[in-house]
Amino acid sequence: MNEVPPTFSVGRKPEGVTLRADPWMPEFGMGFEAFVEEEDEGQVDAKVESEDWSRPVVPAARPPRDLWFVDGVRRVDLRLIASRGGQRSPGLIGSFAVGSVRCAERARFGEVMVGRSVILGGGLVPERFELRRGSTILAFEPLTVPGIEPDLPLWRLQRLMRDAEAALAARIAGAERSVILADGPLTFHEPTKCPIVGMAKRFHRLYISNEQGELLSHLGKGQRTPLFLLGRPESGVRRYAWYARIAHLPAPWHDQTAIVRCEVRATLPIDEAIELADEVTARLPTYAGRRADPRTPQNLAPIAGLETWLRHRMGDTRLVRRAALSWLRATEMAP
Repeated sequence: MNEVPPTFSVGRKPEGVTLRADPWMPEFGMGFEAFVEEEDEGQVDAKVESEDWSRPVVPAARPPRDLWFVDGVRRVDLRLIASRGGQRSPGLIGSFAVGSVRCAERARFGEVMVGRSVILGGGLVPERFELRRGSTILAFEPLTVPGIEPDLPLWRLQRLMRDAEAALAARIAGAERSVILADGPLTFHEPTKCPIVGMAKRFHRLYISNEQGELLSHLGKGQRTPLFLLGRPESGVRRYAWYARIAHLPAPWHDQTAIVRCEVRATLPIDEAIELADEVTARLPTYAGRRADPRTPQNLAPIAGLETWLRHRMGDTRLVRRAALSWLRATEMAP
């Protein structure tokens, strides 16, 4: 039986209004949020490479180096409520994993690390415990956070994952002559033998002015904006950043689709930072996310594959949850 296509009627478009769609699946939010200027001129210098923001930067050709992708995933296996006396605090039992993919002649998975924790709020300190599933022992390390806000334990788990990502990127950068691309804003600021580039696939702030931001709509695939400098001198954490388009998606998608923000340490000489920006911008379209990915195209294909592999390495969350519930019941019944 042939499927009958849906029908719809099109009215007149409101004068001055243009409607475009975002390719990310709705449960993931949007790939590009509305412009919000939250940084003052003391924190942003948009003239470090060029004062001309009227046209895109077309990257110059660079000899390609091996490209490493580093990312992590985390999950909450069980939410908890901890109590002591009259105090009640949120908590969780959670897992995270970080790993890498090396893209040279072919893509290969690299090092992987899995961590697990039981985290309580309100300054309550849990005990370390182990879950046994057959011959496998899963050890959950105890941690505490001072506040009682519901999301603080999850924030701590996220921080554990980000710290592990930074440590893995640093190890790779210290041993290989490559470029390391870490998913998310740059969190590692120590000098390394090889450059580490942070890539934010979604962001809520536009650090440049609205006038300069108009350039984003005119970027072609594999093109970028000039570099701009982020961070106050006294902060000790400064980086060069740029926006780049990694794919071309015509209507009905909006004109700021497929934009990512990349960041490198500002301790790099500006000429090296420009060369690195050219190399990364020119290569990113090769790895743009596939259509089946709910966060296409900013969720790069190597990152999507790595995320799937890391979730497998964390183990089945249903088994972990059941084992954790059994442990809690046994603890409650203990004399």
